[in-house]
Amino acid sequence: MENLVIIALVQLLITWALVGVSWYTQIIHYPLYKKIKEGFVEYERSHIRRTAFLIGPLMLIEAISAIILVGLSEGHLATFAITNLILVIFIWLATFLFQVTQHQKLSVRFSKKILNNLITSNWIRTILWTGKGVVMATYIYYFLVHACRLHLEHIF
Repeated sequence: MENLVIIALVQLLITWALVGVSWYTQIIHYPLYKKIKEGFVEYERSHIRRTAFLIGPLMLIEAISAIILVGLSEGHLATFAITNLILVIFIWLATFLFQVTQHQKLSVRFSKKILNNLITSNWIRTILWTGKGVVMATYIYYFLVHACRLHLEHIF
């Protein structure tokens, strides 16, 4: 039970951190790319390195803890844990099929079309991460309800 609590909280916290990063990136960071007039390729290369340094480990911990959460969860919680893991898989697919590919192209040469594709396709991850945040909040809610019910049954 203690391991479940730790993994669920890790998953919840990392998920919501990535939800915040995703919305920030979508609404502020990526649109500001359009304002860069000189040195875009150098800026993009620096962006890739710095982002990988921060977001890479978070996504890896998110994926590992999502897998562990499936193994530790039972009943309704297992359904939420599986849904959570499926969303992680879709986020990783979107990241590597769309975002990484377009960032790599932009690190070689600027293209307004590729930049627009980057911004548009990132909505997929933003929506998936937001949905994942809701799933994990619901998971925690049901976990707490179940834990309280068990505690009350033990008392009475």
